[in-house]
Amino acid sequence: MKLNFNQQRMAIIIFARLNSRRLPKKVMSKVGSKPLLLFIIDRIKKNSNFKLPIIVATSKNKSDNEIEIFCKKNKIKIFRGELNDVFKRNLDCIKKFKLESFIRVCADRPFFDVKLMDKMIKKFLYSNFDIITNQYPRTYPKGLACEIAKTSIFLKNEKNKMLKRHREHIFEYFYENNKNYKIYNFRLVKNFKNLLKKDFSINNNNDLIKINKLYNKYIDQDYIDILKIL
Repeated sequence: MKLNFNQQRMAIIIFARLNSRRLPKKVMSKVGSKPLLLFIIDRIKKNSNFKLPIIVATSKNKSDNEIEIFCKKNKIKIFRGELNDVFKRNLDCIKKFKLESFIRVCADRPFFDVKLMDKMIKKFLYSNFDIITNQYPRTYPKGLACEIAKTSIFLKNEKNKMLKRHREHIFEYFYENNKNYKIYNFRLVKNFKNLLKKDFSINNNNDLIKINKLYNKYIDQDYIDILKIL
């Protein structure tokens, strides 16, 4: 099959900030012995067959200085942009690194499905879709979301006056205007539909406790695959 996209211009962007209201500094909270942000990065590096650059996209606010210090210490690429306008932060990030495509990862998802991400990357590279996702509609449990997109669709909407929710949830505009874009959605098999009510992201301290219990229970596994466990 013909490769339709430049893998060299693809990167994984992890969106992270420290001013979470429900669990302040949650991306630095520990899962096992590691800060959540490092836990996610190491999980991707260890388990993905695509050795893509990883960029942490955070804000310019003083509240996120700790993230920059952490990234520099661990030799992780970092970009700092707008705090509340995540769409613009993403735009400025993809322009700085001259990306043609990117994978979006949120830093509150410790069990982000790396194996699924690899399948989506392969599909993306050998197709002509603008977006590959499992969120249109959501077909995987919360915390297992993954989205890949051409940067061109973001650049073309740079001057578009979007609603506040579109600036915060950067793929919402494209899903709501889906007729203008080629979108492919990964779906779970029917037997797994009951799992959609599950949530494996970290939003508060109770979630953090739950995730650590799950991690400790399966700590001996090389790769903790939530769907296989369930």
